[in-house]
Amino acid sequence: MKGTMKQKQIALIAEHRHGVLTPGTLETLSFVRELERALSLTTVIIILGKSIEDRACDIAGMTGTDIIGIEGEDLEFYNCEAYLAALEQPLVELNPTYVCIPHSSMGYDLAPRLAIRMKASCITAVEKIGKEGNSVTFSRSQWNGKIILEMESLSARGILTVLPGSWPKFDEKPGERGLVTTNHTAIEVNKSRTIGIKGAKRTDIDLAKAEVIVSAGKGLGSEENLSLIYKLSKLFPKSAVGASRAACDAGWLDHGHQIGITGKIVSPKLYIACGISGSTQHIAGMKGSHMVVAINTDPAASIFTVADYCIVEDIATFIPCVIENYHDLFSLHKESQ
Repeated sequence: MKGTMKQKQIALIAEHRHGVLTPGTLETLSFVRELERALSLTTVIIILGKSIEDRACDIAGMTGTDIIGIEGEDLEFYNCEAYLAALEQPLVELNPTYVCIPHSSMGYDLAPRLAIRMKASCITAVEKIGKEGNSVTFSRSQWNGKIILEMESLSARGILTVLPGSWPKFDEKPGERGLVTTNHTAIEVNKSRTIGIKGAKRTDIDLAKAEVIVSAGKGLGSEENLSLIYKLSKLFPKSAVGASRAACDAGWLDHGHQIGITGKIVSPKLYIACGISGSTQHIAGMKGSHMVVAINTDPAASIFTVADYCIVEDIATFIPCVIENYHDLFSLHKESQ
């Protein structure tokens, strides 16, 4: 279905893979709905790709939101130069108050460049919306979550990225299908061209199915202490070993173990964070866990803000005590049977 749309005031740039909206996009849509209610604005979703009309119609039906589809040969895969060129005219015509993007690798690459192009403010990794009079504020973490900033856009336009895990996935049932407009664009990409996407090497690590995840951070002190993490993990059935980005970047564990925005999003029954300070990116990847136990020597570690049980102790001291007591209790249990 094609037609002419009225001017909208919020634009959401959708991210999709294999024809499906990413979880981050669905969460950003929930964020946008809250922003709509706070400011009495309406929204249009912009989706880019090589051939996306059918996909745009599906999204319009699923969300009840008007869609602008932008098609182009160089839009099959995300490329910042191509996206900026393709988005320029539609955004000029829409003149949105806010442009919202998931805080993914695409989002935090595109957002600041788009802000420069549009002469707009840029607030990234938004976790909460506040209201002060006729203005809205956006909260985000800083300094590994030890400080919460409340920010307000002072520009006529604002570019916002939404931190994964901060809003639930959109699941409203729309009353009617949104209007779909598709445009084909010919883009000249001069500086770089994305020729394909190569998936990461598959491993036997299935963090998504694990009921218990024991994660290692740089607070372990050394790679040798990883043996404690594996020993602790083996105490639990259906468990797996995870890691912070810092631990993976140090080469202690393969990046297949990484949990966070640039790793894997998990929600186990029990998450044990060992020596992890709790950066915003890491917390976004595990905040859906049913119970969180955090072990850290720093009582001000931001991981404690999301933990159900906070243990201020050295990993090398605490974990051996847990293992020893676990086996003692298990032996007593067997003797009583």
